Amino acid sequence: MSPRRVHIIRAGKPDAQLLLELEQLLFPEDPWTEGMIREELASPYSDYLLALAPDEETRAEGDDLSQVRGLARAGGLVFGYGGIKTLGDSADIMTIGILPQARRTGLGRMLVKALLEEAVRRGARTVFLEVRESNQGARALYTSEGFREVGRIRRYFHNPLEDAITMLKELESN
Repeated sequence: MSPRRVHIIRAGKPDAQLLLELEQLLFPEDPWTEGMIREELASPYSDYLLALAPDEETRAEGDDLSQVRGLARAGGLVFGYGGIKTLGDSADIMTIGILPQARRTGLGRMLVKALLEEAVRRGARTVFLEVRESNQGARALYTSEGFREVGRIRRYFHNPLEDAITMLKELESN
């Protein structure tokens, strides 16, 4: 998978079914419901982004993308998504996920950076997120992007039941 061939685009209300499919693939133990997704996409405080490889670029000869199956969407294949909610000067990364076959390719980092840009655009000064304690890969990514651990929420995640680590990033002044 070559991240240079992937574009980060904004998800909209018509993408609700696609996000539901991604949720079921990415988080089968505890996916968001269709109602939750529709509510987030309709919120004026939320921004949802897709990692999309345009059709012509997914078929490029010799590119790893041709070996990875994404979810079809008009204009290409989707390999992941993320969402952020910004209220005042604080934002919260609500979700982020990359299809298993496309992980460790830089797409997660691309999405994190794009979500942080949305937070800055909306005037946030801090960004929070919660991550499974056992998700060492995600925690390392967030740390490398300037997040630090600031707390723990006991029994936050279900199926399996697990603590969340709360992380915070302070953003540069706008």
